[in-house]
Amino acid sequence: MQQPIAPSWNPTPAGERLATAWNTGERLTALPEQERPASLEQGYAAQAVMVERIGEGHCGWKIAGASPRGLRGELPAAPVTGCLIPSRVIPSGSSLQLPVGTAMTLEAEIAFRFVREISPADEALDIGTMIAGAHVAMEVVYSRFHDRKAVGQASFVADNVGFHALVLGDIVPFAQGMLYDEDAGIWRDGERVAQSLSGDDRTQPFLSLSFLWKQLALQRQTIPEGAVVTTGTLCVPVDTARTGVYEARVGTAAVSLTLAG
Repeated sequence: MQQPIAPSWNPTPAGERLATAWNTGERLTALPEQERPASLEQGYAAQAVMVERIGEGHCGWKIAGASPRGLRGELPAAPVTGCLIPSRVIPSGSSLQLPVGTAMTLEAEIAFRFVREISPADEALDIGTMIAGAHVAMEVVYSRFHDRKAVGQASFVADNVGFHALVLGDIVPFAQGMLYDEDAGIWRDGERVAQSLSGDDRTQPFLSLSFLWKQLALQRQTIPEGAVVTTGTLCVPVDTARTGVYEARVGTAAVSLTLAG
């Protein structure tokens, strides 16, 4: 007897549920089983619905897990990308509310801003003519899930890779081949709380950017003029449930954020 054909998975319920959680601050244990993405491809489909339902569009991308080790496939999870939401790309010195009884994750990164609209499928990455500037940045990760690791990578991708905010700080030089290998870390109220990553565990910003370029080329996505791309952490991520003034530094360049109670 012929077996019935399984219905195709629909990303809309998952994406809408996560967009609602973004807007309300609700946190989920997991997506209902019938809504849960089973692959990264399905996770990205739900992510696209989530971003569309938030209603702001997006102004760039975040890259996660694209250290040299991650790009070689030596980590449990593959490198992934999320979208930056315009109202959550904020200047140094900004303040964010820290929900009671929960923790946010902070990372010191390098972010690039693009000078014009570009199609990665049609143009090779050219640092000198495509990038308008580079910044020290602090990414704030705050998942819609109580435990982003417990739900699996596909659901975490659906959740826009946990993006909450990106804080842009000091302008830093940029040139092809720069490693940004100065001391990097995070300080809370003047006390250091995160050390530099090193070796192949530390993001190389232009290598990370090349990973995104290939992804966008395959998807035939366009980078809009002014888009920002933040490339992944240079320091050990900090999970914090404490209010205070946080500063991320790469060398002498810095960016600050106040987590308020």
